[in-house]
This record gives sequence, structure tokens and C-alpha cells, in this order.
Amino acid sequence: MNKGQKKIATILCLFTILGFSVFLILYALRDNVIFFYSPSDVKNSVLNGKIQNNSLIRLGGLVLDKSFYRDEDGIIFFSITDNANVINVSYSGILPDLFREGQGVIAEGYIESDTKDGDLSFRFNASTVLAKHDENYMPPEVYDVLKRGY
Repeated sequence: MNKGQKKIATILCLFTILGFSVFLILYALRDNVIFFYSPSDVKNSVLNGKIQNNSLIRLGGLVLDKSFYRDEDGIIFFSITDNANVINVSYSGILPDLFREGQGVIAEGYIESDTKDGDLSFRFNASTVLAKHDENYMPPEVYDVLKRGY
């Protein structure tokens, strides 16, 4: 093998190692990607099989008026809407100070779907709840969903 062939073999070997490294990094990160969904998106995605039961997702929309309550065990219940569909949320933890009904919110957690008597119902078990930080801010994802006019 002459010098030119050795250089080409070395370069090919380095590109192969680099490509394999990038593949491993992207493969490892695919489980850490969490997508944002509106209640309508969740309903459609569950029906189409894109979201499985107990999938980790981010659910965003507006907190439905008169849907907030806390039970004796301290579990918080509220509903998130995109003005077309509603998903009930349960959360055990401390809510952000600016959390209130009628405001934008994004909750991260697990979706549970159930079919009873042919009706598909959803419950969302939130592990994290994020609220807007002032009266002028709404998460971009929530704003886009509401702007589309669901």
C-alpha cells in the first residue's frame, strides 16, 4: 500500500467512526425527546396510534374555568382545553405561583386512555406543571394551537 492509499484508508476509517458515533448519540437521545401536544392533538394521535397508553408527553392549553379542585390527599385536579377538546389532569405537587384558571399552562406527564361503552376518555397524570410568567407571555406552542382555532 502506498502513501495515497494509506491516507484514503485512514480518512475512510475516521469518517466511519465519526458516523457511527453520531448514530449512537442520536439513538441515545431519541428516548429523551418529549413532544408538545394540545388536547385535540392527543385525541387524534391516540386514535391514530401515534401515542400509546402511558406515553410521556407535554400537554398544553388553557386551564378550564371552574375545573380546579384539590382532594383530601392533596392531589390537584384540573382540566386543560384548546377550546375544542378537554383533558382532565391530576397532579401531586406544588403548583407555580401564577397558575390559575383561564391561563396558559404546559404539563409534562403520562397520558392514560380508556374506552368505556365505545367512548374514548383521557386522563393525564402530570409530573411537572409550568405556568406563564406574566400577563403578556403565553408559551409559543400554546399560542400557536389557540391561533389555529381548534
